[in-house]
Amino acid sequence: MIRLLLLDIDGVLTDGRVALDERGGESKTLAYRDIDAVFQARREGLRVALVTGEASPLVEVIARRLEVDTVARGAKEKADALRQLCAAMSVPLAETCYVGDGDRDAAALSLVGLGLAPADASPEARRSASRVLAARGGDGAVAEALALIRHLNAGATGAGA
Repeated sequence: MIRLLLLDIDGVLTDGRVALDERGGESKTLAYRDIDAVFQARREGLRVALVTGEASPLVEVIARRLEVDTVARGAKEKADALRQLCAAMSVPLAETCYVGDGDRDAAALSLVGLGLAPADASPEARRSASRVLAARGGDGAVAEALALIRHLNAGATGAGA
């Protein structure tokens, strides 16, 4: 049974690209179906947190937009961040799903009950994941992850699959 969904930002919620303007301002895009999936996950009782190696102002903007209060910022060692978050949130790693896309995510992906990598994740992340999603980061990966969690949780509770 998955109770906690942990999401990387760049390469999972976004496509991993950053747009720079002439003043050095940055922007990133999120797919509405992934935004909706985050809200739906919470409505269905999943806890949601963000884990990112970044500590930029955009992290705060994304967290506010998704209404996610728990964010591990500047988490270069993702496995350590996941251990700390799970302990702080009193959720076992075995009941956690982490979606990550990069080499830094590989150890974390193999640490949790369900490690998922977007289709365009690094080879190391894809090898370490429990499953590789069909969707690319920033293009439905979170929505697909939620659908998979629903399916697995329904089977775990005997509600059908």
